[in-house]
Amino acid sequence: MEQPDFNPDIIHAFRKGDSQAFDAFFRFHYRPLCYFASQLTGDPSEAEDIVKDTFVKLWHKHAGFDNPHTIKAFLYITTRNACINFLRRQKVKNNFSREFAYLEESRREELVLNQLIRAEFMQEIYNEIEKLPEKRREVFKLAFFEGLKNDEIAQRLDISVFTVKVQKGKALGALRLRFSDRHVVFFVLLCAKCLAQWQHSSWSDLQELHL
Repeated sequence: MEQPDFNPDIIHAFRKGDSQAFDAFFRFHYRPLCYFASQLTGDPSEAEDIVKDTFVKLWHKHAGFDNPHTIKAFLYITTRNACINFLRRQKVKNNFSREFAYLEESRREELVLNQLIRAEFMQEIYNEIEKLPEKRREVFKLAFFEGLKNDEIAQRLDISVFTVKVQKGKALGALRLRFSDRHVVFFVLLCAKCLAQWQHSSWSDLQELHL
């Protein structure tokens, strides 16, 4: 997945420790990183803590990055290593943890790569959702991220159930123009709970907690 066109001014501000510049990178990478870590650890709450800690580490090393690609590489490598260390430290609770923590390096890296691809694909679809008209986007998120029924969405947004159905159909239709039905279903089933949990996080919130 290509990164957005972060202009040189943002990179310069990032190196200077500007919070708004950090927020631009945080918002772009946070959701897929949480998904990535969640798939490796099997623990969404722990995954979120790992990702937040990764961004804190990035904050403390901000002066050493001069382009978006090195920032992305740092985030994913740091998150990957933290996930592996978490699985090694914890008591073995299930077969996945046992097998992943002690896999041969080549097989472990292959699994990490597969989850990275899934995380980036998730971000691609999420970016398309953010381009939807406001009401359509709200209906889609309430339906597929939070699992609300049509009547619950109608009550939440003060619109008719018919309007909810129409907006859901149009939202899915827009995504199907960009992605296959299989990919859209994969996204909804695999990512809904994660996105509902993480979609409101921001770098400013993290600063208040850790910095």
